[in-house]
Amino acid sequence: MEKFNYETIKKYQSFATVEEMDNAVRGFLYKHKAELSEGTMAVLMQIWRHSVKVIGVSFAKYDYIAEQANVSRRTAIRAVKALGELGLIKKIPTARMNGKRGVNILILQDFPSIESLKHNLSPHADTPCVTANKTENKQSSLCEKEIKPNNVKEGNVEPSMEQLDESFLPDSVPEQFVAAAKPFFHVVDIYRLWKRVLIVYSKMKLKKELTDVIDQVVYAFKQTVFAKKLGKIQSTFEGYFYSVLYNTLIIEKRREMKHKFYDFLKDSY
Repeated sequence: MEKFNYETIKKYQSFATVEEMDNAVRGFLYKHKAELSEGTMAVLMQIWRHSVKVIGVSFAKYDYIAEQANVSRRTAIRAVKALGELGLIKKIPTARMNGKRGVNILILQDFPSIESLKHNLSPHADTPCVTANKTENKQSSLCEKEIKPNNVKEGNVEPSMEQLDESFLPDSVPEQFVAAAKPFFHVVDIYRLWKRVLIVYSKMKLKKELTDVIDQVVYAFKQTVFAKKLGKIQSTFEGYFYSVLYNTLIIEKRREMKHKFYDFLKDSY
């Protein structure tokens, strides 16, 4: 069980920007809003609102979520379970410093945007979007009505997860990373792992392009797979990969800082 501290929370950041997170939740609502109860929707709004400081991660307690959503604690727990079953939220239990159980870390997962859902799935009538509260304590407006799709043509069927191969991945995911990951993961999981890479790279603020450090990225992935096979990973693969990659790229960052310092000394003489 994870220790509950800020470093643990940070490594579960699931989106590089708030905009990416918002697009994922809007896409989820576009597809699943009709399946959600009023209480589940209210709980989702609170989790979404409290996932901005560490983008995509909420560490609010069930009691607080329930109070803010004006539902019972039991409803909040059921809502988190329902959202997890639909693939939007991953729950990570934590432990306090004294060993007792801590709060659950709730991680919003990547989800296709409304635009991609319209492009790939059966045609839908447009549904107004909802917007997460980023800086002010304003109540997010919800879609008043779900318009059901009509005129669905025969044969226009959503592909199953098993039918997706690496050719469905965006071109932005390098072939080297895909080649290393596809023996172990489905394409959706590969894409989520690559999003972790983007988050770490963004934090490093390296002078090198990401393509220039792809060998280090693949190395970090392989080290994580090896640790998984040895049973060393006590948390999640994604979290462990994040930590290994962070420690790998921080070495590259130090090299850049060292060279910058030497260049400064040369210019001083």
